[in-house]
Amino acid sequence: MTHNLQIVDYGLGHPGSVHDAYAFQAMQLACKHESVLPAEHWVWADSAYPLEPWCLSPFKRPRGGSLSRQQSIYNRYLSKVRVQVEHAFAALKGQFQLLRELCLQIRSKQDLYVAIYWVECCLILHNMIIHFEKGKQGEASMMDWALHEGLQFERQNEENVVVGEVSGSPGQCRRTGLMGDLLRVRSH
Repeated sequence: MTHNLQIVDYGLGHPGSVHDAYAFQAMQLACKHESVLPAEHWVWADSAYPLEPWCLSPFKRPRGGSLSRQQSIYNRYLSKVRVQVEHAFAALKGQFQLLRELCLQIRSKQDLYVAIYWVECCLILHNMIIHFEKGKQGEASMMDWALHEGLQFERQNEENVVVGEVSGSPGQCRRTGLMGDLLRVRSH
């Protein structure tokens, strides 16, 4: 199965031991999201990333508390979208086997640049493949797909167990509004 998610931003050059949220801060998306993302667009993220109006992460269950049913449904939709992102990474590594384990020893700055350029070329080729294959297949809307996948929540009840967050932030307000929109569309 081909996963047709293009890679729109990436950060290269950090060691593998760097936390995702730290590496994310150096990306163009995090630094210049106003010029990178079209108006009213956002990024789905996991709980390690900052909650902003343009970067939406799951609701976090407070210690000793629980999520509301709507928050759990929202988290389930988000989880389904994020699974597709992980599948896109798997497809990228499947297309370009050398990305599974880059067999280049990095002993100098020049070696690092060669590795970075190698990965960038694979990302560009991945996006070209997606672009050229798009014309060959019909495409369902992401919202339709998320709604269909999210309906499975009725049979499953998963919640993220993480620390609480500051209430009333702009990102939290945006996420709550989006949750309401998803649930309204789902009920029709």
